[in-house]
Amino acid sequence: MATSNSGSLRERLLWPVLLFASALPLLLVEFPPLVDLFGHLGRYAIQTELAERPELQPYFSYRWQLVGNLGADLLVELLAPVLGLEPAVRLIVLATQLLAASGVLAISTALHGRITPFAICALPLIYAFPFQYGFLNFSLSMALAMLAFAAWLHLRQSQVAWRAPLFLAVAGLIVWLCHAFGWAFLGLLCGSASLHARWIEGRRGADLVLRVLADCGVLLLAIVPMLVWRTASAGADTNEWSILLKIVWLVSVFRAGPPMLDWLSAGFLAAVVVAGCMLRPVRVHGAMAIAALLCLTAFVALPARVFGSFYADMRLVPYTLIVALLALSAPKLSLGVKRIMFVGALAFLSVRIAATSVDFVDKDRLVQANLPALDAIPRGARVVNFAVEECGFQWRLNPLRHLGGFAIARRSAFTNDQWEVAGANALTVHYAEGEPFVRDPSQSVVIDECADSGLPTLAQALDRLPAGAFTHIWIHGTDSADAALPFPAREIWRGPTGAVFELGT
Repeated sequence: MATSNSGSLRERLLWPVLLFASALPLLLVEFPPLVDLFGHLGRYAIQTELAERPELQPYFSYRWQLVGNLGADLLVELLAPVLGLEPAVRLIVLATQLLAASGVLAISTALHGRITPFAICALPLIYAFPFQYGFLNFSLSMALAMLAFAAWLHLRQSQVAWRAPLFLAVAGLIVWLCHAFGWAFLGLLCGSASLHARWIEGRRGADLVLRVLADCGVLLLAIVPMLVWRTASAGADTNEWSILLKIVWLVSVFRAGPPMLDWLSAGFLAAVVVAGCMLRPVRVHGAMAIAALLCLTAFVALPARVFGSFYADMRLVPYTLIVALLALSAPKLSLGVKRIMFVGALAFLSVRIAATSVDFVDKDRLVQANLPALDAIPRGARVVNFAVEECGFQWRLNPLRHLGGFAIARRSAFTNDQWEVAGANALTVHYAEGEPFVRDPSQSVVIDECADSGLPTLAQALDRLPAGAFTHIWIHGTDSADAALPFPAREIWRGPTGAVFELGT
């Protein structure tokens, strides 16, 4: 493996510039406009302050349990009492992206001795579809897994290589606690690096297997809490393998800009990987090539849902590309060609960060336009929340889908967009009077009949609503004129894309 050259002037300048670019989309918005994050915000309020919020106690309970999905939850528990809930969540999201960018750059440095243009091309992938969806614990675990892998590589090459197994044991448990997916990813990276190194040494057969286990076997310590976790949540589903969905995920790596730009960006990265593997001046690092192939195999094999967690296969796509790009280097090219490659990589990064920033600012503007509705909702209200989705497949994710989480966090109100997944979170919703409008996805509706969506129309949902169970209706994503309420109600707030109605008046 290459010797680190991070002490050079170029490297010292590149790190802060690239980290700032990686954080920029989040620095331009009031609150990260990630789809699930608003729902997480509501759950964090219940998690941290349920004892001090008597208004929420009849409807929610929260019981801590040891699961491989606690990364941001634990950080919120630590930071919210000091910073406040929303600032703590903003800081955690920002830190996640800075850690992810640092992991990409650190792996490049550990493998190739420098930040390669291929690593720069990989940076926009930390804003890929999984992050856009708001899979915060997952994103944090993957960021920490990349950093842990880079640190493990450095330790193995250092004079204190004996510390590498100890470090990996601790890092593996921490990453697993954040999210089990990151732990599996860390094992895949370390196992591939060990397999490649031992193969180069001439190890074969049982000796090769034993050597790899000696290098990485400490990661298996996380199996102990995992067995406890999976036993306690044995009812969680694992299903929905679909080749059609996998094709969609492959072209949906980026969902943070105009579709054509996102498709061209994904195509550009795929072309870079293919060309890098075929062109002789480009070197392919064996360990990362193995890791990329294993990631691709796992993507093909995984169903869409694993242990109740959705989009399990989709989450791997951007990281497969990251690993493949990190496998590439071109040390023998002329200085002029290297400069052209760096300029091209920086241009690609700039385009992607600009597109993501524009998308985030636009989504945040939409969110902020609907949040004044909270001023009309009294503390402790029972709110049924309807987020209007567009009919058919939408490239751009709807940032308002879990907007009701703000009503929980800011107004201690009940809303119907929290989710319960066995083994995935510790939240329980219990409000029988409001059934079936008490949990996700009861908040998602469409305006007109739309067979492709599988969602009810707003009118159908309102017809089935047990109106006596709620004090307010909050509709967002459409003009209030589209809401013809079949029971007495009074409009108490109207915005450009939403309205609040008080029931029984």
